[in-house]
Amino acid sequence: MNRFTATVFVLASLATAVTALRAAADQLPIPGPLEIVGAHPWSLPPAGECEPGGGLAAGPFQDASPPLPFVPGQVLDMSSLPTLRVYLPPEIWEHRDSFFFDGMQLEVGACFADYSPPGFFAEATDIFGGQARLLPNGGLENHVAGLPFPPHQIAVADADAGQKWAWNFERRYRAGGFRGRFRIEDLLGEHSKLEPFEGEIFQVQLGARADRPADGYRFPDSEKYAWAAGGRFSEPFLLNDFAWLQFRSAESQGDPRRTDDLHIWVPALSKIRRAPAGDLEGLFTPVAKVGVASGGSDKEKAEVEPKRSGFEGLELRPLLYRFSVLGIQDVLTPINARRPVYPADDTHGFGPSALAWSSDRWDVRRSLILEGRRRDAESPGRARVRMWIDVQTMQPLYYSSYDENDRRVDVGYFVGRWSEGRDKYPRWPDDEKRAVRIVDSAGAAFLNLKLKSSWRRESWDMISIPQNDRRVRRSISLQSLRKSR
Repeated sequence: MNRFTATVFVLASLATAVTALRAAADQLPIPGPLEIVGAHPWSLPPAGECEPGGGLAAGPFQDASPPLPFVPGQVLDMSSLPTLRVYLPPEIWEHRDSFFFDGMQLEVGACFADYSPPGFFAEATDIFGGQARLLPNGGLENHVAGLPFPPHQIAVADADAGQKWAWNFERRYRAGGFRGRFRIEDLLGEHSKLEPFEGEIFQVQLGARADRPADGYRFPDSEKYAWAAGGRFSEPFLLNDFAWLQFRSAESQGDPRRTDDLHIWVPALSKIRRAPAGDLEGLFTPVAKVGVASGGSDKEKAEVEPKRSGFEGLELRPLLYRFSVLGIQDVLTPINARRPVYPADDTHGFGPSALAWSSDRWDVRRSLILEGRRRDAESPGRARVRMWIDVQTMQPLYYSSYDENDRRVDVGYFVGRWSEGRDKYPRWPDDEKRAVRIVDSAGAAFLNLKLKSSWRRESWDMISIPQNDRRVRRSISLQSLRKSR
């Protein structure tokens, strides 16, 4: 046997072995909704404990206390994929060829690391715990700061447990918001790339600011709004300097009819325009087209609509859904990635699908599985959403959604970075000694099954410490839209 023939034989054997491993894994039943056992199944194992005394949370088709088949620091390749199945959502496993790839080097991170919010946020939860109340329509009232519903006060038998957890997610610790540069890459069909969107984005928390007790737990003079967000494109060229501002009203937490205030700046038109936001649930990321108006007019027009990519899943309007708790699951997730992506590194690879963050560090985390069904059955978009949320930080880990015919719309996951593991992370402008302790959203990857497309966001340098108050006021002023980068 010559060298060429031997090489071909080895490669064929490897391919056969990988195929056999996948076939064997496919014979296992896909885990379904998890059973809740005990008074508070969302209690956390000790930090760093990979084999907690109560066992790991797994699906009903698995061992009740499965031993962890890997250890922190271990690097897993594609041949290890079958062992990961119980630690991934079924939706992710079903589409594993998009999120994992031959040649991956997945580093197992810490087990249940302590990424808890700082003491002042926990203190606000203790002070105001029990004060917030759910409205009959699923809305929220009387929330000041911290988590609206302290986890230890949520009973398993509570019919409103899902709705309370959904509001805890929406009111999770955000520090002061976030800001940074981003790149969104859309893929169509067989992963043909469109021109990427690049720019800057920010969100500033105006209400429920646990870091500002002296100001009534709010950003001064912002009683009307829960938060504000905005951004500006730098690429592609046709959208250079296109900018937007989004304001979420404080009234929207109790009134489903109250939509966001959305303002856009189209440089070609040289004017600020108000845009419709009736179907907008999360952070606005626009698709914009500038053309010539019909009817023989030589005036330009701008068409703007929300872009369901990039920052999908980071914000939620809980009162639009009826939420229930499906269970808990201990998952592997890149909540504290270590390999830089855009804008720190423009050359990072994501496998053939361009969606795989699997050559990075993935931690073992305890997640709460929430499912929300849209209250307004006639509303367009997603009729049902399912979210895997980190119990300790309330950060989103995994997400899937379904249409009115219960067909899956999309499935994806989020990538984070832990502030305390980053060099020279910015300090609070009014108190440099105040703790930060935040998981920043460094990226996301989603497969859109309904549109037969996908997208990936990279935002490695995102931070959650706000600028000083003067700069914050300037950034949320409508006149800021007119200013170029």
